[in-house]
Amino acid sequence: MRPAPATPARRSWSAWLLAAALLAAAPAPAAASAPEPARRVDASNYSGRWYEIARLPNRFQRNCAEPSVDYTLEGEKVRAVQRCKPVDGKNGRTFRSSGRILDPGANAKVRLTFAGFWSQDYWILDNDPAARWALVGDPRGRFIWVMFRDPAPPEAAVTAAVARARALGYDVQRFEYAGAKR
Repeated sequence: MRPAPATPARRSWSAWLLAAALLAAAPAPAAASAPEPARRVDASNYSGRWYEIARLPNRFQRNCAEPSVDYTLEGEKVRAVQRCKPVDGKNGRTFRSSGRILDPGANAKVRLTFAGFWSQDYWILDNDPAARWALVGDPRGRFIWVMFRDPAPPEAAVTAAVARARALGYDVQRFEYAGAKR
């Protein structure tokens, strides 16, 4: 049996499929649009509890008040327990993850895996050498969190950290703040 003759519509459809296949096979451009981390992180200072003071909105933290995260570092391995109390005061949510440092020595890039199958990279874009604050984002520049060791840091420190996020190119006008808006 002979194949059906190629009509203009069939040729057009075939060309579209070929173009789609070639695009899918082509190497993707680098996705990173966040700035590279500004400085190395002293991993020994990073363990412990951090409080989220501000963030860009994201669906995973919708209606989340008083967010915090506890980090445990053992060599290049990282464990995190993230907590969120809902705005309505009902039962909170806890997310557990584990992962590893992606850039040993600099310690500013981490990959965490949630529920054993979903992974997310986090970059510590900038941090206080004394480990009082950190700006944590994703490599694509979609998310940023302003984290402090103190759940109620001084206003001047928050203002300075938010200004640093602005200097890195983030739209701080969109920030959501834990507690009262600053």
